[in-house]
Amino acid sequence: MAALPVAIVAIGVTGIGLAYFVPDKLRNIALKIGGATSIVAQVLPATLPEPSKIEQAYWLPQNWTWQKRYWFHHTSQGTTTIPVPYEWFLALERPELSLSHHSLRDDDYLRRLGFIPSPSSKGFAGDAPRYGYHGEEPKADPAQLDWQPGLPDNPDGLPVGFARLRNAVDPTTGEQDTADQLGLTCAACHTGHLEYKNVSIRFDGGPSMVNLGEVERAIGLSIGYTLKIPGRFSRFASRLEEIQGHPVDRSKLRDDLQHTLDGIFAQKELETQFLADQKADHLDEGFGRLDALNRIGNQVFFTNFLDKKSGALPDPALAGNLARHDAPVSFPPIWDTPYFLWAQYDASVFNELVRNAGEALGVSARINMTTAAPGRPLFGSSVKMENLVRFEEALRGTDPFKASGGATKFNGLLAPKWTDAHAKFPGDAAWAIDAKLVKKGRDLYRAHCFECHRGPVDDAEFDQKYPNDSFWKAENPDRAAKNEKNWIAIGDRHYFNGVQVPLSVVGTDRQQSRVLIERRVHLPASLGLAPIDDLNKTGGCGLLHEEVSDVPFVLALMDVVGKSIEQWYIANGTSEELKRQMSGPRQNCQNPRVFVAARASSNGKDREVLAAAPHYVARPLDGVWATAPYLHNGSVPTLRDMLLPQDRRPRSFCVGSREFDPVNVGLATKAGKDDACAAGLTDFDVSRLGNSNRGHSFEGKETDIAKLPSGVIGPELTDDERRSLIEYLKTL
Repeated sequence: MAALPVAIVAIGVTGIGLAYFVPDKLRNIALKIGGATSIVAQVLPATLPEPSKIEQAYWLPQNWTWQKRYWFHHTSQGTTTIPVPYEWFLALERPELSLSHHSLRDDDYLRRLGFIPSPSSKGFAGDAPRYGYHGEEPKADPAQLDWQPGLPDNPDGLPVGFARLRNAVDPTTGEQDTADQLGLTCAACHTGHLEYKNVSIRFDGGPSMVNLGEVERAIGLSIGYTLKIPGRFSRFASRLEEIQGHPVDRSKLRDDLQHTLDGIFAQKELETQFLADQKADHLDEGFGRLDALNRIGNQVFFTNFLDKKSGALPDPALAGNLARHDAPVSFPPIWDTPYFLWAQYDASVFNELVRNAGEALGVSARINMTTAAPGRPLFGSSVKMENLVRFEEALRGTDPFKASGGATKFNGLLAPKWTDAHAKFPGDAAWAIDAKLVKKGRDLYRAHCFECHRGPVDDAEFDQKYPNDSFWKAENPDRAAKNEKNWIAIGDRHYFNGVQVPLSVVGTDRQQSRVLIERRVHLPASLGLAPIDDLNKTGGCGLLHEEVSDVPFVLALMDVVGKSIEQWYIANGTSEELKRQMSGPRQNCQNPRVFVAARASSNGKDREVLAAAPHYVARPLDGVWATAPYLHNGSVPTLRDMLLPQDRRPRSFCVGSREFDPVNVGLATKAGKDDACAAGLTDFDVSRLGNSNRGHSFEGKETDIAKLPSGVIGPELTDDERRSLIEYLKTL
């Protein structure tokens, strides 16, 4: 994960007074005067949304037992995302100016950052109902009952997505950590919740609304305040002694805190300097979004090379590996994902273990990319590959074409159902489903959505009416002409071949599609990496050889992740059969539609080069009702807005609240376009880089879809047609 954006300086008496009484107003003034780099703006806490009032909470049934759900939420994937020891995090105070202790880890404060509260593993049975676990959950599909995990390690009741890492060995030093560490799991970003009339509806695999950028900054500010504000360090030390049950060496503790802060500050200064040299700066991702791919690239190919003591880079050329965060995307839903032939919005990842291990490295799993030595080989990492495989198994279930009972269906984690949420609001007309509109909407779906999103995952009436267009049909007539199948068998598994739509056709924001195909990174010779040759050798990927010093980011990342997996296999003495089971049947190869061979002229000679073809992949729409805001970059607040012509979509809306609009289906939006957002919410402005809400528009007058202009995918719908289509989408 990228460095914490924090600069801590001593605050004068006058500044402390102002900051204590009106910190949010003072920070806003500083932002207007000096921008985000203003010293005053950097040392004052951001305004966060007030915690909403929740009277009841419910986890929706999704074919998981509560054991699997809770295990998924809190089992470590080997990351140390939070840059302080576990017990420090429990003892630190919120980055607020107060005269008494207010814990950083309090549920209400972390809720304001977007996290979902979770019960302690020590008192789970008694606390579970308060956190949404009510009564006996429906039994999962028999295919999911072969493995039931025990309670994970969450004794202090940290929120969903936090995991304690015990007894970890630092692969860069070969030494075992003397203190437990704290990391985030994939559940932190892929667990959703909606709020309606003071009820929290929670579901696994959905997009979260966390603000990870502000989490980073809050931790850095908390450390700085602990060191600089009178009385704060003493409170921190006393709280830590209470947690540990014994006295601490306060002089050493202060030195350790200062060393941690110095490291955070040095890395931030270095990033700021290098980005300034590029005339660039990070964009504010805000709530519910992350420029995950660029962040992974920065962590793997920049931060991992920094010297821990000096903060320096071993090779000045590595400075160019740092890229700004300028392609933020919504956290995608991950139900069905194990069966996607190509994952990620840009269809860039093929192998499932590579996908998950790359994510873990991006959120600060440690990896040795500096010097090989006895006990610390190159590409040795802290990633818990065995847990990543379990995560994927829990999401996947068994092959849907081999499901019990003869029906073809998913049997891992299922998308949440509107009817299960509706059951929590009996008699509320806003949640009612109009069967007549659903019937009409089904035909509209076939006419306007099917071409890209294919048939619905679970609609027997659609399959009966359009038998050739069923989601589960291996071949559809309209794709057979293109020599493509809906489902492709690889080894002993089947994978859904989602429709890949060129950017020139769908017309949505292009920033994310550029990251993997345009970004290049410098690799030190000491790593011995030759990504194109390596991938061709291990996976038979058929990549065109290039004589260049900097390689495409996507290929470099695939190579590093592949070598970290192989090193884990070596360290654990993994058998060939277990390797096959863990890695799955797909090779670690690039998407041939992303990198294609093209001709280029140089010095009067023609040669073949790797050319880029940006596109996005359309996913099935099961559970789409629970995934607002829409488009890959989260630029459209509701399904109704999604079906409007692009010029009529909101130019701005507020992000950070989970208040749900069941009529328009999505985020509750501003009453007036010029209204201000509530304190602490992000005002999403579609005019900013990476925030475009253009494309995927229904506004064409041409009946021949092949003649529609770029970004227009269908005819303009009437209000009645929009209502009908939305009503149908609720049922998916």
